[in-house]
Amino acid sequence: MIKDTNINVRVNSGIKAKSESILNELGLSLSSAIDLYLAQIIKERGIPFDIKLPNEDEIEKALKMGKIINSLGGVETDPKYDKIIYLFAKGDISYDVALYAIKEEFKNG
Repeated sequence: MIKDTNINVRVNSGIKAKSESILNELGLSLSSAIDLYLAQIIKERGIPFDIKLPNEDEIEKALKMGKIINSLGGVETDPKYDKIIYLFAKGDISYDVALYAIKEEFKNG
């Protein structure tokens, strides 16, 4: 899509800096994030989504959950499975889906 117009917005410098730092971690520029936001507003016909980095408590909980799951099999958690374990611990995927994803990662890894 061709970018053919500008938006001039005044924002708090602290909020801008903090949001750009998070967007950087997500691999997005502020301009790209605004494009995504506006496209989703059109698609959903309202404020549409929640894009965020997990907070440290969620990550720690997920890793603990992974260690508990793996302790039953006597295997230490491999960091390459952390994302799958995190999604399971957060409730975004079921146990069966997590198990399948781990098996596929193991086969392909």
